[in-house]
Amino acid sequence: MAELFRGVVTFLFTDVEGSTALWEEAPDSMMDALRVHDGIIEAAAADHHGIPVKPRGEGDSRFVVFDSATNAVAAAARIQAALAATRWPTPRPLRIRISLHTGTAELQLGDYYGSAVNRAARLRAIAHGGQTVMSRSTWELVRDTLPTDVTVVDMGDHRLKDLTRPEHVYQINVAGLEDAFPPLASLDAVPTNLPVQVTEFIGRDRELGEVVDLLSHSRLVTILAPGGAGKTRLAVQAAADASGLHPDGVFFVDLSPLTSPAEVPQAVAEAMGITLSGEGDPGGQLLTHLAQDTLLLVLDNFEHVSDAADLVATMMRAAPGVRVVVTSRTKLGVEGETVYPLRGLEITWDTPENAHRVGGVQLFIDAAKRADASFSLGLSDLDALAEILAIVGGLPLGILLAAAWVETLPVSDIATELAASMDFLASDVRNIPERQRSMRAVFDYSWRLLGDADRSLFGALSLFRGGFDRQAALAVAGATPRNLATLVGKSLLVTDRDSGRYVVQETLRLYAEESLRSDTGRWESVMAAHVGYYADLAHAAEMALVTSHDQRGAILSVEGDLENIRAALKETLRTRDAVQARRLLMGLAWFYEGRGWVRAELDLVTEVKAAFATVEGDAAAIVRAVSMAFEAKLLENLGHPDDAGRLAPEALQALERCDDAVAYVAALEVLCENRLYTGDLEGVMELSTETIRAAREAGLEIWAAGMRNYQAVAHVLSGDFEKAGRLLGETDAVLGGADEHIFRTWTLEGQAALAMMQGRVDDAIHIRTKQLQLAREIGYLRTIGSALHGLAIAHLQSGDPDTARGALFESLSIFERMGLATDMAAVLVALARVIAAEGSPQMAVGLLACVLGDPVSGHYLPTEQTTIGALAEQALGTIEPELAAAEFAEARRSGGATPLAVAVKDQLERQRRIA
Repeated sequence: MAELFRGVVTFLFTDVEGSTALWEEAPDSMMDALRVHDGIIEAAAADHHGIPVKPRGEGDSRFVVFDSATNAVAAAARIQAALAATRWPTPRPLRIRISLHTGTAELQLGDYYGSAVNRAARLRAIAHGGQTVMSRSTWELVRDTLPTDVTVVDMGDHRLKDLTRPEHVYQINVAGLEDAFPPLASLDAVPTNLPVQVTEFIGRDRELGEVVDLLSHSRLVTILAPGGAGKTRLAVQAAADASGLHPDGVFFVDLSPLTSPAEVPQAVAEAMGITLSGEGDPGGQLLTHLAQDTLLLVLDNFEHVSDAADLVATMMRAAPGVRVVVTSRTKLGVEGETVYPLRGLEITWDTPENAHRVGGVQLFIDAAKRADASFSLGLSDLDALAEILAIVGGLPLGILLAAAWVETLPVSDIATELAASMDFLASDVRNIPERQRSMRAVFDYSWRLLGDADRSLFGALSLFRGGFDRQAALAVAGATPRNLATLVGKSLLVTDRDSGRYVVQETLRLYAEESLRSDTGRWESVMAAHVGYYADLAHAAEMALVTSHDQRGAILSVEGDLENIRAALKETLRTRDAVQARRLLMGLAWFYEGRGWVRAELDLVTEVKAAFATVEGDAAAIVRAVSMAFEAKLLENLGHPDDAGRLAPEALQALERCDDAVAYVAALEVLCENRLYTGDLEGVMELSTETIRAAREAGLEIWAAGMRNYQAVAHVLSGDFEKAGRLLGETDAVLGGADEHIFRTWTLEGQAALAMMQGRVDDAIHIRTKQLQLAREIGYLRTIGSALHGLAIAHLQSGDPDTARGALFESLSIFERMGLATDMAAVLVALARVIAAEGSPQMAVGLLACVLGDPVSGHYLPTEQTTIGALAEQALGTIEPELAAAEFAEARRSGGATPLAVAVKDQLERQRRIA
């Protein structure tokens, strides 16, 4: 895409009228028609110096920007003429509406953003198929330079559905084309008192579409959310967008000033501009007025007058043409009510380039620009902004209050201050209600609406992190399903029906936790229950992993409650509860290992070891030793076998004196693995034998079977292929029969290595493919990388470097993310062979020299008979004849000066560019 225009530009927006029906009637023809449609728009843009930008809205919409308003008008005229002249394959011709608006282009993260873009989109929304409209700002620039076949009709002022200022609209007519259309679909088409908004509607496009869709088949929709979620803004915008369905009007009723449900009929009447007599029942009089109307009411802040729900229920029966949108912190609980729980704005993005498309980011930028017109969000701000959005849970009020600080603080400092205290989110803006000037004020108001029992229960639930299920709520807080349903109905909890989990918005959770902490006795009691519950869960997952009892389920159980398990472990470190810390630690550490979070796991175990460094007793000794054993394993994986060789025996020695069979077997395996990485095959045989004995004595038969992999690999590396094959086959039969995944992937690793050494390359490819499938089923990242690496070597051996290349880069990406230096070096050696075969021998030499210059070149891979450095030297020997002596020497010198991590990043970036 060409570099985008800056400064004052003209935006051209299009979309196809009735496209949904056409897609349903003739999807194949519509696909062909859209290709023609896109070609016409792109050709007109190119001929008139416009730049197509990413689509805005549905897939059939287009967005083009011009640095000349005259060119934009000419392009629009050409598009409509070309479309009218086209013979369409669809049941009906494609008719598009076009809008033009000129304003200052605001660029954020490489895309257009701001009120000018939004106004162009809203202007398009009031037009009809075949019609082209433009704003006054565009008209003022083109009135003296119109193309000869273009005339303009003044359509007057119209209130767009963005609810901000009116827009003076002009219709562009092209000679020979249709120029008579229905009235513009603006808000002026129906009676309304919808309040004028001082800011754009931002970040809720999906929710807006869902609420408008609900109104098409439900007459009573309650937007349910806690304070600060943007209920009112969404309801008002949905009412504006649905105004065309309500010819008798769309009316907004603010219930917040009312003190009694009895005042509701008068408030509705005043909003509609009707008069109720002083005699008779006000509710009955109102219903008489409404009985024959087709209109929409927005009843805002209904929790103030919740007993008026009966009036709304009666209205649904007595006035069949009336629809109602309610905003409330509690459900009405009446027949016919459709509840729309409103969550926070979207706050995550897949790539930095797409961050600006996320609703939370859009709202932050918009609010920040109002606080400081010079504000620009940079890529370096995204991590801090992600933290801000996570803390406020995407609540619009929280985002607005945080963004207001950009006038005096950088984004990173806002994140720091917010993490320290929720009270940072406060404002002194005068024209907003007192209850919305801070997050604390919002929550104070919600808190006052709760009874004592609900406050106590919700406070207990505040200890959960990242959500919880019904079983956890009952065990920790004593909450029954009915209790949880009550809190959902009061918008304090959000439930996910698919997962059965409940979530508390983060700032609201912090508020409730603060209340719970004020009652020390209850705090300690609930916290102990939380720790106990998740220690049981983590320990159950640990035992499932080592006994092969539903390993996938065990991993998912930890993954689903990862934040709760982490929080429970943190609490045991505070209280120095070594018994529970041990139960939490091993389940958590093995999960981290499976997911490939090596450095995070290393931080975790070193923190635990430090917390219990001076605590006395057997339980504390076990926790320290377990931490040390995992630390050794992680250092081994990160390329520090000497450190691992020092720590593992120390951990094992400590555990020999303690009553913890699982921990003892784990420490034995760590030391056995260390001996394999250092090439000590005799040590591998001795330690694996002891590990098998200890595992069987503890009843861990699956673990005992899995440890035979080490013996088999030792036989492979020593050349006793017959014994290795027998051991691997027996082990695979045991593990396969138990539906085991973790140890079995390493059995397949050994079988693949044996096949390669025996020259059975096709068998090796088949085995590696099976290994990869098993590892992917449980998300075992380390083994996924290892399987891909081995698969690539086999494909290289079979003469298929293209397939090998893809597998190598995927494995390199995995090992780079995990920080596994030894494995990265091994992959680079194989990759150098591919690159040399592709005609880049100098680059290949540089990679091999880089590997040889790193200390990990002296390490062994578990299934290789020689060191990584020796493999690199062999590869160099085959490439050297392809280069002149000077070229070879220079490539080797340059590569040898390149750090391993740098070379890996360079290769991954090169692959991304190629892809």
